[in-house]
Amino acid sequence: MPKITIKKKAEVKSSTKKKHILWIEDDFGLVALYKTMIGTMPGIELEVITLGTIALQRIKEIEAGIAEKPDLVMLDLLLPDGINGDKILEVMRQTPSTKDVPVYILTNYGGEEMESELTKNLNAEKYMIKTDWTPSKLMPFLREKLGLK
Repeated sequence: MPKITIKKKAEVKSSTKKKHILWIEDDFGLVALYKTMIGTMPGIELEVITLGTIALQRIKEIEAGIAEKPDLVMLDLLLPDGINGDKILEVMRQTPSTKDVPVYILTNYGGEEMESELTKNLNAEKYMIKTDWTPSKLMPFLREKLGLK
């Protein structure tokens, strides 16, 4: 089970210097790779969640002001506990404190209908297939979207 660190309200406000990425992904190999690559990039703080139920809990904590609101969310669609990315995105869009957070879908699951549903109806910024978005292509993309040079 992944470890969750809860920040107190005062800590949330004082940690705004770094850009915060919330990455919801269950592939531990990819998580390790992203952690290594992002760890070399100054100005970025990475939080990884591997289960949909924990992601939904984190949204509640953000809304309550006890967890930091991310600057950007990377979201896998297929998660092992049955709470998948489309449900997480739907809850984010219904929650006042997360409704405007940019969400990028990064998944192995392709399909025009799903892509259209998530980008048009649930306002995902972009739908990306993992095989097309290698880490060497993804890291500059993230820096750009976070406004880091």
